[in-house]
Amino acid sequence: GPDYGDIKFMCSLLNDLSSFNNSSTLHYSVFSIVRLLKNIAVSFAISLDAGDDDIEFSSKISPEIGDFTGDKIKLEEVLLNLLRNAREAVGEKGRISMTAERQEDTIVIKCQDNGCGIPEDLIDTIFDPFVTYKENGTGLGLSSSKQTIEAHGGTIYAQSSPETGTVFTVTLPV
Repeated sequence: GPDYGDIKFMCSLLNDLSSFNNSSTLHYSVFSIVRLLKNIAVSFAISLDAGDDDIEFSSKISPEIGDFTGDKIKLEEVLLNLLRNAREAVGEKGRISMTAERQEDTIVIKCQDNGCGIPEDLIDTIFDPFVTYKENGTGLGLSSSKQTIEAHGGTIYAQSSPETGTVFTVTLPV
């Protein structure tokens, strides 16, 4: 009979593709980015508590960030995706943190993990479509994340080493 794993993979690929194709179409609203980030931090912490893994998560969100005009749902997807990637990178034991602050006219959000790191020769390609280092991954998480952030006029980049893990930095102009 059919291999349902393959079918499931195709379905997730098609879902990823449709969100990938739409990631430059933004639905703008004005919202509190502090509240959004706090909600993301809480839901991520709850998902960690549901597992048996020994992962510490901390978040530090500056209350001075203020309101932001952008696509709330797409930004939420990007940040949750970064946190999920961090969770995969640390495995069963590790530390993940999310920080957010405002520097003049820019919001700077960092997602940091002390996981395995991304090899130096691969770090330049992680945002390319279809690049994946995960088994069964479609590899679209980061490239659609990049599309979304750049559509907001922002940037996303990664710094990584096997000793210290990985930091993703997202900047968004206010």
